[in-house]
Amino acid sequence: MRIGIDSDHAIVIGGSLAGMFAAHALRNHFAQVTVVERDDLPEDAGHRAGVPQSHHAHGLLARGQQIIEAQFPGIMAELQRDGALETRLERLVIVTPAGKMTPTQDAESGTFVSRYLLEWKIRQRLMSDTRIRFIFRAEAVGLHTDASRTRVTGVALRYRKGQTGDTTLYGNLVVDATGRRSDAPRWLSALGYDPPPEETVNSGVGYLSRFYRRPNNFPADWDGIIINARPPHNPRAGLILPIEGDRWHVTLGNYAGHYPKAEAATDAGFLEFAQQLADPSLYEAIRVAEPLTPVKMFRTPTNRFRHFEQLRRTPEGFIAVGDSVCAFNPIYGQGMTTSALGSLVLAEVLSDRSPGFERRFQRALARAVDAPWFIATSEDLRWPGVMLQGASPRLGTPLLRRYVTLLLEAACADPVVSRAYMRMLNMLDLPVALLRPAVAVRVFGHALGRRLGLISASDEWALSPAMIAFLRTQALHQK
Repeated sequence: MRIGIDSDHAIVIGGSLAGMFAAHALRNHFAQVTVVERDDLPEDAGHRAGVPQSHHAHGLLARGQQIIEAQFPGIMAELQRDGALETRLERLVIVTPAGKMTPTQDAESGTFVSRYLLEWKIRQRLMSDTRIRFIFRAEAVGLHTDASRTRVTGVALRYRKGQTGDTTLYGNLVVDATGRRSDAPRWLSALGYDPPPEETVNSGVGYLSRFYRRPNNFPADWDGIIINARPPHNPRAGLILPIEGDRWHVTLGNYAGHYPKAEAATDAGFLEFAQQLADPSLYEAIRVAEPLTPVKMFRTPTNRFRHFEQLRRTPEGFIAVGDSVCAFNPIYGQGMTTSALGSLVLAEVLSDRSPGFERRFQRALARAVDAPWFIATSEDLRWPGVMLQGASPRLGTPLLRRYVTLLLEAACADPVVSRAYMRMLNMLDLPVALLRPAVAVRVFGHALGRRLGLISASDEWALSPAMIAFLRTQALHQK
C-alpha cells in the first residue's frame, strides 16, 4: 500500500501498550495512523502470544492512571464495571527491606486490573477511531528510505501464516514500539547509521506467577501486598495484586541471577518459594486461597536504556518509544506508566513538526525516562554481581542509596515520609522530592533516634500475628 508519499500517514510498529499510546498521540497530528502488530489479537480480553509477561502481575502506577483516564475519558469506570478494583493506595501494603511501611490516611485511590484487560479496553477505543487502523499478523522486517537514505519512508512487512497483504507500507513517520527485542539498532546500521549507545544492567530477574481465587470473606485489612527482597542476603520478592473476577494475581521473583528452579512451578514449589520471603504474610494468604491457573515462569536477565538521543546522525521520519528505548526491571512496575508518559512527550513535541522534531522527541523522552531508570538501576546495583555497563555510575549514587536506606527505615514509622516515598514510587513526584527539607529532617531525625536507642527497628509483619494465627488455623482445617 503506497500511503504516505503524498499523504499524511504515521506507522506504528507494535500494537502493545506503548504502540497504542503512541497511536493515540499521533492521531491528532496525522490524517491516518496504522498500527502493525505481529499477533492475531483476541476479540475478547485475554493473554496473547506476543505478550507473555501478561501472565505476570502488572501495576499501573497512579501517574499512569491519571494519563490514561485523561486520554480515554471514563475508561477507569469501564474497567471497574468489568470487575477491576478501585481502592485507596493505603490498602496496598508495602514491606520494604526495612520492614512494613506505615500507611498514610490521605493516599490517592487506584484501580487494580490485569494487564490484558487494560490493553483490550484501550485497543477497543482506538479501533473505533476512523483515523486509526490495525494490521494484524504482520511484522516489520526493515525500513524503507529515500535514495539518499536520509529519510525513512516506510517499512517492509512480512505476513505470518494465513495472512496476506502488501509487503511495503509507506508513511511520513515510522514509530518503533516493538519492545525489548527491537531491531532498530540493526536497521539503522544497515542504513549506514550508528546504532544507539546502550546502558545495561544485568539484574538477572526471574519470576513466576499464577492466579488465585480470593478467599471468601478474607479478613485482611489490605487489598494487595508487595514484599521486597532484602539485599544482600534474601533475593526473593513477591506481591499479590487484586484484579477483576475477585482474583489475586500473585507473582514471586528472584534477583541477581538467582532464577527460580523448575520445581518452583509446581503447587508445592510455589508455596515453598513464597514461604522464604522476608515476610510470611503472602505465604499465609495464598496457602488458604484456591489456585486457578498453572504457574508461569519468565526471565528478564538484562535491562537496557538505548540512548537514541545521543546519536549525531539519524534519519528523519523515524523514532522509537517504550521498551524499544528503555526496558526496566519489571519488579518496580514502572513500564506501563512510563510508556503512557512517553505519549505525553510525543504529543507535545508533535505540536511542532518542523525539521528535526524526531531528535527533539528522543531527547525529551530520554529526560522523561531518566528518573525511573535511575530508581530501578540504583536498587538493582545493591546486589552482588549486578553490574552497570555502557555508562559510569552517577556521582553520589552510593550516598543516595544510603539515604534511601535511612528513608525506608523512617517510612516504617513516619506517615509523612511514607507518603513522600509512595508519591515518588507512583511517579507523581520526582525522586528529588525525597530530599526536600520537610522529608530529610524526619529521615535524619529518625536515624538519630535509632542510633541513640530511642527508636527500635520495625519488626511488624504485613499481617498481624493474630491474623497469621487465624490463617494457619484455616489451613489446618483445609487439610
